[in-house]
Amino acid sequence: MFNVINRVLLKLRLKQKLLLSYLLLILLPILYLQFYASGKVAGIIQEMVSFSLNQSFRQTHSFLSYKLKRITDVSDLIALDENQMTRVLTRNVADYGLHDQLQDGNKLSQLLSSFRDGTDVSSIRLYLPDGFLFANEGSSMFGLKDALNTTWYAKLLTSKTKLMWFSSHDYPTQATDSTQVISLARLIRHPDHYNDMIGILRLDMDEPMLKEIVSRANTVKNSLTYLQSSDGLVLIASDDALLKQYLPAEDATAPLFLSANSSNSQSINGRRLEFLQLKIPETDLTMVTVIPHQEIVSKSSRLQRELLVSLLAVGLLAIGLAHFISLHMTRRITHLSQKMKAMEAGILEPILKPSGDDELGELIQSYNYMSHRLALLKDVEVQAIKSELKALQSQINPHFLYNILDQINWMAQFGMNNQIADLVHSLAGYYKLTLSDGQDIIAIGHELKLVAYYVEIQNIRFEQSIELNLQVGEEFQPGLIPKLTLQPIIENAILHGILKSENREGCITVTCERQADRIVLSVIDDGVGMEEQHLETLRSGNKIMSPSGNGYGIRNVQERIKLYYGETFGLQFFSSLGDGMIVEVHIPLIVESDSL
Repeated sequence: MFNVINRVLLKLRLKQKLLLSYLLLILLPILYLQFYASGKVAGIIQEMVSFSLNQSFRQTHSFLSYKLKRITDVSDLIALDENQMTRVLTRNVADYGLHDQLQDGNKLSQLLSSFRDGTDVSSIRLYLPDGFLFANEGSSMFGLKDALNTTWYAKLLTSKTKLMWFSSHDYPTQATDSTQVISLARLIRHPDHYNDMIGILRLDMDEPMLKEIVSRANTVKNSLTYLQSSDGLVLIASDDALLKQYLPAEDATAPLFLSANSSNSQSINGRRLEFLQLKIPETDLTMVTVIPHQEIVSKSSRLQRELLVSLLAVGLLAIGLAHFISLHMTRRITHLSQKMKAMEAGILEPILKPSGDDELGELIQSYNYMSHRLALLKDVEVQAIKSELKALQSQINPHFLYNILDQINWMAQFGMNNQIADLVHSLAGYYKLTLSDGQDIIAIGHELKLVAYYVEIQNIRFEQSIELNLQVGEEFQPGLIPKLTLQPIIENAILHGILKSENREGCITVTCERQADRIVLSVIDDGVGMEEQHLETLRSGNKIMSPSGNGYGIRNVQERIKLYYGETFGLQFFSSLGDGMIVEVHIPLIVESDSL
């Protein structure tokens, strides 16, 4: 039975297999669930959403209460500390010695720093009456006058509570404060005269940290959670934009119901909103979560659709059918994909012919044929490139030797025997380096020596009229370069640049620098330069630039570099008539020959 089904599937076309998969894996489960399970699932999801909302709300409320309680406890520990705080603040500053003030100030600073953990308590400020030398310490202790003119201080004095929570949005603290914080402020009273204030303590919590906490209650899209004081001010909200949308009107306070701990539903601006609120113990703060009713319904629908495909019976059927069918479609596709990726890396291996007559079998057969043909073409291409490189290399040496022999013949006709001897000596040194044990790639340092020999040879003929200035750092000289790359460029600079100037004298400079993935050797001459028309011809690589054949050697260098390293490397030309010429040689920085 299995063999029969297997043969039938192999005979089917790929399109038919995909249609069958869609029919079995999508259409049948959806139809079944829509007819028999949608009603029951909807009720279950509604209950789950309500339970999840209440759980998230209460967990967030519990954690937020813990955080705020911890800040309150820290303020109690500091404000009621008799050994450090009240002992110092109740002293008479008139008989308070300098040494004692410095010592007590240091202890107070250490006390405040010990409670500043950077997680819950981001900063602590203690405002002291005038007369204390350490009141303007500037880090954690300040003069009481710094707080007197603030709006939050005025609110603290009129507040009936021992502790007051406020936001830096509603009650700015100081102009120098850049971080938005939620603060707890309290008056420090004289232990023996309770009506007398001896200082103010303020503890700051980072607003982003509290925002992250209240956002945990937002398990439904577009829901909002905020923390509100008894006077209607919102200290912090998980989303300020949503807070403005859900307020009844502009500049109106967010609604608080008569019952501090309750769930309510209101219609605000034509939108039905569900409110969950719960008072924070030992504070005048209330945590409120607002959920748009529409989002609860939409979440229920979305979760219902997700649960459709997870019912056990339909899920097992879908998994079995999907595995059985996809096995025939993806096994060979995956194998073919791996082979294609290997082909991109240059690995050409055939695939054993599979059984089956579908489109994938035809693709695999085509791949085997293509990989075989590419392997043959690759061998031919490699041999052709090697032959072309050898041919181009062989053209340079005869071309250069012909010019030198012509020069020796000219010198012999004029009886320049001593100069001929010097020329032959330089020519011998030149060709000793040129031979380079038969290597086509040599070090840049050797190429520079070849250039130096060549200029010596030319100076014998032209009466030392050419100055060569080599400015290539030692770090570049071990790098590799195709042999006889710079010499044709130098030759072009001499014959068609310097010698065409009015005084037939000039300087050639060779520099080198690193640019990203390459090095750039620049040959700079101060000859007559080149017209834009001829410069474009040289850049285009055309064979004939002038009746004398100018550009033959340079074109040869350009072709060899591109064959060795690719089209992104080669020569670049910059010139203008009368301003000399710059030829840049772009090659990769390679030190070892086996890296080519």
